[in-house]
Amino acid sequence: MPLELSVWVDRSCLRSDQEGRCSIAIELAASGAPLEGTRPAARTVLALDVSASMKGEPLAQVIRSVDRILDALDGGDSATDEVGIVAFSENATRVVEPVRVDAAGKRLVRSRASRLFAESGTNIEAGLDRSAEMLAGTPASMRRGVILLSDGAPNVGAHTAEALREVVRRHRPGISFFALGYGADHSEDVLSSVGDAGGGGYEFVQDPATCARSFARALGAQGDVVASGIELVVSPADGVELVRFVGSEDTRFSREGVAVSLADMVNGARRLVVAELRVRAPGKERFFADLLEATVRWRSPCSVEEPSSRSARATLEVAEHDPVVVPEAARRVLLARADEARASARALADRGQFGGAAVGLRALMAEIERLPGWVTNDGTPLAEAYELLVDEATAFERRPSLEAYAAFRKATAGSKLAAAVPSAARSRGDASQKLIEHVAGDCPEAWLVVIDGTNVVRHPLREECVIGRTNDADIRVESAQVSRRHAEVFADAGAYWIADLGSTNPTIVNGNDLGRAPHKLEPGDVVLVGDVELRYEEGLRKGPI
Repeated sequence: MPLELSVWVDRSCLRSDQEGRCSIAIELAASGAPLEGTRPAARTVLALDVSASMKGEPLAQVIRSVDRILDALDGGDSATDEVGIVAFSENATRVVEPVRVDAAGKRLVRSRASRLFAESGTNIEAGLDRSAEMLAGTPASMRRGVILLSDGAPNVGAHTAEALREVVRRHRPGISFFALGYGADHSEDVLSSVGDAGGGGYEFVQDPATCARSFARALGAQGDVVASGIELVVSPADGVELVRFVGSEDTRFSREGVAVSLADMVNGARRLVVAELRVRAPGKERFFADLLEATVRWRSPCSVEEPSSRSARATLEVAEHDPVVVPEAARRVLLARADEARASARALADRGQFGGAAVGLRALMAEIERLPGWVTNDGTPLAEAYELLVDEATAFERRPSLEAYAAFRKATAGSKLAAAVPSAARSRGDASQKLIEHVAGDCPEAWLVVIDGTNVVRHPLREECVIGRTNDADIRVESAQVSRRHAEVFADAGAYWIADLGSTNPTIVNGNDLGRAPHKLEPGDVVLVGDVELRYEEGLRKGPI
């Protein structure tokens, strides 16, 4: 069963004949790693921004990235995946209809992609709608996806985040939409809304040179998903009022209750939805009060059958004593509230109110510290969230420049504490791993070496390695001056690169601030993260990672 469903109530009881409030944490957990042998065929449309700002090297890099990704796709006679291209500027054009990625199909896609040229205007709505049209008539046994890439803000057609969210909703749940924000000037609010509503997510492409890697991750996600078209329906019991959902959940009303649309999930992913309720106890004659029923429905990518479903009920004891906090539930509620606090802090920071943004985050941190049984850095999701709040509050308190704040905003726009996704290496299927390895290329054996007095620690590198103080980091550095996710080393075209991940303290390479652009590592390069020094070393060349 790909999805497990659990419900948690954050208080122990409700006094009889009294009205009270409580929060319900509804948790989904995905299991069932995809296997190459059973992976469904995918039909994917690349929706590419060809507005005037893409002229020159940015568009050339996109064309080269499409070429590299085609090389990585299975192009034999048995190839079943299909790829098409839509180009959008003032309007949208069907450049090439989806074709099988066999030898002939690849030649056609390459030929048409090489003719792309930049024009004026940015009409993301047209790009999304035209891509969806190209996917009409896709067999039910195939996954359908759109990978949208844009480097600017829409100025034709729907141009706000909410308006484009509605455009995506018209084509859900049958199509998954991934959004890639290209370069420093794209609108992360707009593109993250497309990715969130579309089930695929959003990724910041820091530098045009790394575009192929982002395409590989988005295309690979088509094969990694174990549950898609996920919808959670919350049905309050009689006498229970659903006050609100914590955070900006994508909801609609149905005959059964309130339906929440959720992103596709890969193996090992977890997702929290938190509902706040107002409840009146039924009286002393009842021992328990019904609160709500939660039902989740989803489709398996490998199945054309009716959606699968699971349900769970939440109840609360009716008692003659005051309630106490249920820590396991409260931790989950605070995770969702942390995302809400981060969104509020960003809204204040957008108006230059950095002090107020930090105060809001610090207030939630103080509330977390008061939670019964709270332990700092114990490896739990809430402890990781607390560390992220520390990083973001510190960043606001430093009153960053406009340029630094823009980079910080893009680096953090796609992260949600209520949506836990395992590290890529643990959640990838065979097809996804193959794409990443192809983009990585034939890299040398290499290490980042941490030198701390007489203690030398050598960290072997692979295609993606996060450096930071989080427990999930591939290279964990325990220092107060190192951000939770500080920097990333990744492989591309046979070389290793390092990129900053919006760290509070800058990443320094050979004495220079790394800034926005990734740096290609050379033997002997010295990387400083916070107060910790790492040296890049290489061994012999080897095959794919």
